[in-house]
Amino acid sequence: MKLGKTVLARIEKLGFCDYGIVNLDDFSSLDQNLSEYIDKNHHGTMEWMAVTKIRRAHPNNMWKQAKSAIVLAMNYGPKTNPLLSLKQKNRATISVYARNKDYHQLIKGRLKEIGGLIAKSTGKDIKVFVDTAPLMEKPLAAKAALGWQGKHTNLVSREFGSWLFLGVILTEAQLTPTKRETASCGSCRDCLDICPTNAFPTPYKIDARRCISYLTIEYKGIVKHDLR
Repeated sequence: MKLGKTVLARIEKLGFCDYGIVNLDDFSSLDQNLSEYIDKNHHGTMEWMAVTKIRRAHPNNMWKQAKSAIVLAMNYGPKTNPLLSLKQKNRATISVYARNKDYHQLIKGRLKEIGGLIAKSTGKDIKVFVDTAPLMEKPLAAKAALGWQGKHTNLVSREFGSWLFLGVILTEAQLTPTKRETASCGSCRDCLDICPTNAFPTPYKIDARRCISYLTIEYKGIVKHDLR
């Protein structure tokens, strides 16, 4: 079953720049990668990752009736080069995603609207998620062919780079999965080389304890001098 024209038109109208569909029967469990990540304590003080590891490993561990995942992407790329602000040494730099409205609130309402249309057209239940449940959006997005997970572990789109908010709609309907070619990082390692705290032990692996995002959002302790 494919998404109908009404749903596709609404996806575009609500500001999503891309979407893809995953057959959850074909989505491999992420248990091994998660276990390795947690065993190395790369999750730092985010104990909720260990607590929800089993549910996080596969969408069906959270909702076993789900058959498909619709992954939607919204571009938040800035109009100017955000790295220019780094030259202003007397000012702090705020991440681009945090300079506007809270993306959780912005996207969730739109996902509910699209999900309602999907439920109406398929007669099947849906659930929507925006980074607030134990759901691995980036691997799902890669499987949905929205891009690939780069050496910095984030999703990379050939058209939009890493400037994408992701939202997921799980449905009991069996939808036709997305089939398209995506690229890879090749020999490029710019994201690794520019990281000022060396948060990547190896390409495609991140140690959150050294990540600026983790240190400024999740970590509640005193930041070590060498990471400031």
